[in-house]
This record gives sequence, structure tokens and C-alpha cells, in this order.
Amino acid sequence: MPRLSEVFVANRRSAQQALDRFLPFAGREYASGRNFVHPLGSCARVSGVSPWVRTRLLPEWELAERVLAHHGAVSAEKFIEEVCWRTYWKGWLQLRPAVWEQYVEELESVRQLWRNDSRYLSLLEGCSGIQCMDDWTLELQQSGYLHNHVRMWYASIWIHTLKIPWVLGADFFLQHLLDGDAACNTLSWRWVAGLHTAGKTYLARPDNIRHYTEGRVEVDLALAAEPMPVQAPPIPVAGGLPDLGVPPARGSRVGLLLQEDDLSALQWLSSRQAPTAVAGYLPVATYAEFEITSAVIQFRLDCMRDALPGGAPLFEAVQAVVDWALSHRLELVLMAEVPVGLWNEPMRTLSAALRAAGIRLAMQRSAWDAYFHPLAKAGFFRFKQGIPDGLKLLIAPP
Repeated sequence: MPRLSEVFVANRRSAQQALDRFLPFAGREYASGRNFVHPLGSCARVSGVSPWVRTRLLPEWELAERVLAHHGAVSAEKFIEEVCWRTYWKGWLQLRPAVWEQYVEELESVRQLWRNDSRYLSLLEGCSGIQCMDDWTLELQQSGYLHNHVRMWYASIWIHTLKIPWVLGADFFLQHLLDGDAACNTLSWRWVAGLHTAGKTYLARPDNIRHYTEGRVEVDLALAAEPMPVQAPPIPVAGGLPDLGVPPARGSRVGLLLQEDDLSALQWLSSRQAPTAVAGYLPVATYAEFEITSAVIQFRLDCMRDALPGGAPLFEAVQAVVDWALSHRLELVLMAEVPVGLWNEPMRTLSAALRAAGIRLAMQRSAWDAYFHPLAKAGFFRFKQGIPDGLKLLIAPP
């Protein structure tokens, strides 16, 4: 099995090479074959670019533009929709931040209850005795990646067959997935559990697994035929996106601070404001508190180093950011809007520290997020009705 460093190299060149390999298959072949699972790196039926899209080292609009130019809107429709699922999840959580807080609160209590449970611990160690689950666990831990269909099977067996709390599974995935983020990971697990859409759950079936692995995987236990009832607070009503204010006036001393959820920001923020200085910041201590693996943290740090201009520093602590801002006599530190999730507490800490030093912290929203996130107030069906107009607005015609 390929290891993380052999498949996902943390630089833009590797992201573009992966897209180049996949591009000829991104039309009708993807639409018909995307659910089939093959060994990692052996088949171009799926793109495998999600770890780079996660950091926007390869942003969604560039991905969509390349695929549309190669295949046209009709053939590329299914792939574009799948790209936009990530945007939908992120917008959905951005409009309902309480769902993340509920997840964190439940996770803390459930971890204490299950910390000595042998079935749960054996799954994490890949020695549960359930061959398919152990194989997928090993693949996840070694490569930092799982095919989307495998993620659905894994979550379904975890929740409905083994009856282990979904938050523990979501936590396990978030720790190991290179493309994992608070929105896509948490909400996908909620969807499988039946918490996203009333009355809809996902149940893995042995014949489905056998078919889409082309006979390579035979499930060696009886899978649940009925969903496990899962309780959760009601879904809050969608709010609005926060008002980020107007961009800073040109001529002021502004520092651009890159964060690993949007490494494209150096381009689109610089087009709005010529920066006095540029740096990057990843709150490693917070990521460690959520037990994000060192391999995932290192991948994100390396992606950031690749995106930063030569000589620009990369910080892992708040005080280092404050010292950098003071050394450049900055009036304002400007960032791309951070997503709801792991950044919640670091942003409060960073804002307070900069304010104490007499420096403002501000965020701006990418054009992609500004258009699509407000569309995530309901289900994906309504969201996707806005995709064609969004692409016309945000992507230059071929």
C-alpha cells in the first residue's frame, strides 16, 4: 500500500500533475465509474486531488475551470457537482456554527465513556477481526486517504452495525484524513447517521461492497439491515454569513497572514491590497489538542511553505505572529475567512493578542465562498441549482 509521502506530495506542482493525469477521465468516465474502488494510485476513475483542494493549493474554481475547458458543461456536470459538495458542506456549517460546538461537546463526554472499550480500541488499532474494517483502517492510517465510497461503508458499519457513537468515528477520520475538515468530515458522518436529512440514513450492504470493489472485498459479518437510532439536538435554523466589513484602504500597512484552509488567498487578497509583509500561521497546539496526527499537520505545514513567497515566515504560535506584526509596524493583519471548526479558539486568541498590541485583525471572503455559501441554507438539491450561474460568474469561459 502506498504511503502518504509517496502519493500526496505537499506542493502545487504535484497537485497539478495529479489533475493532469485525471483530466481526460473527468467527464463521462468519472460519472459512470466514480463509485468503483481501486487501490490508491492505480486508477484514474477518481481524481485523488482532495488533499490539495482542502488547502486550496488547488482551489475549486481552478479545478472546475480546467475540467469544464476539457469536457464541457454536460460531460463535466457530475464531477463539478462532487467538487461543489465540499463547498456545500462548508457553507452549511458556516451558516450553523452551533452544530460544530454540539459535536465538540458530545465528543468530549463520549470519549470518557468509551476510552476503555475494547471493541472501539481494537478498531482504532486495526485489529478488530473484521477484515474489511481493519484493512480500511490501515489504509487510512498509512495513506491519509480513503475513497469516498469506502468512507460511507466504514461510517455505516461503525454506526449502524457496531453501534459505536458516530462522533468517535468522525474524530478518528479527522485525525488521519489529509483532506479532512470540520465541515465535510463532521457533516458526512452526520449524514450517514441520519442526522442531516430527516428520515435518511445510509446502510452499507455486502452486495454493494462486493460489486464496487469488483469482488476484492467480502464482508465477514452480518451488516445492519435497520439503522441505529441516533439522537442529536435539532438542526439550528441557518443564519447569515458574518459581515466582514470593507477591505482596508490602500496605503495602510497591512500584513497578509495565510492560513491552511485557503492557500489561494495570497493571490486574491493581494489583488485587493498590496501587502507590506506576508507570513503563514497554523495553530499546531490546537490541532494537537484534537489529536490530529503529525503526518497530517506536517502535510499542511509543507503545503503552506510551498504557497508562501520565498523568505516569508511560517508561524505555529500566536506570540510569533504578534512579534512579526510589530516588527513590520503593521496597522492591520488580513486573512482569508477561516472556517467554523478548529480555528474557533485560535482566532479568538489571535485577535485578542493583536488587539492588545494595537493591531487590528480582519478577514475577507473569497468570491467563490461569497457566492456559494449563502446557497447552503437547505439541502444540496436546492444548492446545486445555483451551480451553473455561479460558474458563469466566477470562471472565465473557455
